[in-house]
Amino acid sequence: MLMQMRSMGTWTTTTATPALRSRSATTTTTTTTRDASSGVAVVYSAFGGSRDGGAAFATMPLGAATKTTSRGFASDATRSKSADEKEDEDAGDDDQDGATDAGLFDGNDDNASTSSSLSTGVMRVRWNVAETQGLGADAPTPTFGYDGEVTGEVALPGRIFDVPLRVDIVHRVVRWQRARARSGLHKTKTRGEVSGTTRKARPQKGQGRARVGNLKAPQMRGGGVAHGPVVRSHAHDLPKKVRRMGLKVALSARAAEGKLVVVDSFEGIEPKTRAMRDTLERLTGDIGLAAGGKYHSALIVDGEFEPTTAEDTADTPMTTAVRLAARNLPHVQVLPQVGLNVYSILRHRTLIITKSGLEQLIARLDAPIKR
Repeated sequence: MLMQMRSMGTWTTTTATPALRSRSATTTTTTTTRDASSGVAVVYSAFGGSRDGGAAFATMPLGAATKTTSRGFASDATRSKSADEKEDEDAGDDDQDGATDAGLFDGNDDNASTSSSLSTGVMRVRWNVAETQGLGADAPTPTFGYDGEVTGEVALPGRIFDVPLRVDIVHRVVRWQRARARSGLHKTKTRGEVSGTTRKARPQKGQGRARVGNLKAPQMRGGGVAHGPVVRSHAHDLPKKVRRMGLKVALSARAAEGKLVVVDSFEGIEPKTRAMRDTLERLTGDIGLAAGGKYHSALIVDGEFEPTTAEDTADTPMTTAVRLAARNLPHVQVLPQVGLNVYSILRHRTLIITKSGLEQLIARLDAPIKR
């Protein structure tokens, strides 16, 4: 049995070893005390609990006492680094500081660090939020085709895509969304709803047992439930200003991370799962992969999706090429801009929005709130 105690500047180790051929046991206690004035560690070793009990004292330098300690706390068991390792660590810190100052990461950089070995597609992912975030500055952003080629540039208004990242606002909006999404169909039967007889179980007196009336009482086996859940709505009110602010904060978070991709249009995309998977690979790269690293996680937003060809429309009416291409991908969701919400933005790794959807979204968030 090993017992350790540590106080300020003192370590005490007690080891109890059971005797094999005697009734007694041997206990060894080692106490190491650091003398702050002389820088010397004094080691006291005492043996007790046996016939040969005794004590031994030794004095050694502080560095030697530290090296000869065989047992200690996990926080103290730190291996000393060599000079080469320290130089490598300093060089890595300098590289990280340079990347932090830049605020951007190019996935095609051959000199990227280990954390940057994943491809980012067309996204310029920011590993650290810039200090200027939240000042409401407009940000020019390139637009791409679904093939990954740059087609132009669009300005993201700062009043929507560069607001302060208020986590409390987003938390309130997500709770409001999830509460409204609950069906509230939970229900248990009370003693008046349980099927069974209402006759008295046994006579009131004469048997020496407790008095019992209805067997459908909550304390009876098979009886009703007292104070159980009932069918109700979990929805609660949330001001419209808070809802709109939460959507702006979520959009600003994706823009600050560099995980917002603006696409001109999906016109001409083949309504096949492979086509959408290749498109997401070109646009988001490995950074857009969901947990497990197999499927991409993306939210695709547009104003109006382009319909399929006439042949496809005849077989599958009221469908679109984008929805057909994405419906078999487990972590890809397709929404019109009117259905864009905070929870959907946060649960996907990347946000892909078309140019028309971006224009309609800006117009919707700039419109006055209807009261």
